[in-house]
Amino acid sequence: MSLEINQLVLYMSYGDAISNSAINMKKMLHSKGIKSEIYAQAVDPNLGEQVRPLHEAPLGEPVIYHMGIGCDLAQLLTQFTSKRILLYHNITPSHFFTGYDPFAESLCARGRQELAFLRPYVDIAFADSEFNRQELIQYGYNRTAVTPIIMNFEDYHLPPNPAMMHHLSATKRDKDLLFVGRVVPNKKQQDIIRIFYYYKNYFAPDARLFLVGRGDPLYLKETQQLVASLNLEDVHITGHIHYDQLLAYYRNADLFLCMSEHEGFGVPLLEAMQFQLPIIAYDAAAVGETVGDGGILVQQKDYFGIAALVNQVLGDEGLKQNMLHHQKARLHYYSSYHTTQMFWDQIKTEFSIP
Repeated sequence: MSLEINQLVLYMSYGDAISNSAINMKKMLHSKGIKSEIYAQAVDPNLGEQVRPLHEAPLGEPVIYHMGIGCDLAQLLTQFTSKRILLYHNITPSHFFTGYDPFAESLCARGRQELAFLRPYVDIAFADSEFNRQELIQYGYNRTAVTPIIMNFEDYHLPPNPAMMHHLSATKRDKDLLFVGRVVPNKKQQDIIRIFYYYKNYFAPDARLFLVGRGDPLYLKETQQLVASLNLEDVHITGHIHYDQLLAYYRNADLFLCMSEHEGFGVPLLEAMQFQLPIIAYDAAAVGETVGDGGILVQQKDYFGIAALVNQVLGDEGLKQNMLHHQKARLHYYSSYHTTQMFWDQIKTEFSIP
């Protein structure tokens, strides 16, 4: 009898890191002769035939549940009668959304409850970072393993949006700083803006800051008010953009600045490495693990001190090149070849595949 290993995902979205990783897992399993489908509660129309409706999921076959927030899939997982694997992408602690988004706050709190609830039903729990694995252990999971998100780095070699690339280049007067991520409280874009205030006023008056990503309405409004209160020009909050536009922002940038206080993995950090951007990041959650020695990690949010550090990095070519040299090793570790092999090694062990 042939082996079948399926996946459960809440929402499959075009370009989303978890969705892309699920598709890569499916392709790899197919390449090994293992039948595999992705079943999702909601699906981006652009993904077409790659995803099946959730109600079609065969409850008698082994399954991998991608967990990142509270939802009905946790209860569904308990109905499966074969091997149940949890792949934990981390759940943002609910307190970050207090006062901003009650719905997100409740879903995150629910997710943490479901993580505890699922423990007796899960045969083994995978985590896409050691930070996430340690959380699983804290929740009582005894069988755990790290299997990072599988990224397609070749996608970043696609041509950037020509109009956006031209606009960014034609209007550039000095260094451009970049952060990519949803404008939500745990990402701490407001701390980046405070750093940029000192960088622009004391070191680089013609610098620009680009904050790329869609936002939570209340936090976004508060962030825009902060920009106005500091009388800052050249802070650009883009909202949702297309992939080729994202490539233009990465290609144009001079440095990637991250002050996020909660990341379960940190895909944009690896994207920045792919575009050979020096990285300065706050050492929180899985950020330090992802960056390794491929960037500078700060332990305190000294806004002026970090602004001075930005200026130092961008003015010291030797320091920058040393950073980029170390980034190559991080990119090799997180290459699709290596992460696919890590995932396959765990599947082979779990299913006793020779």
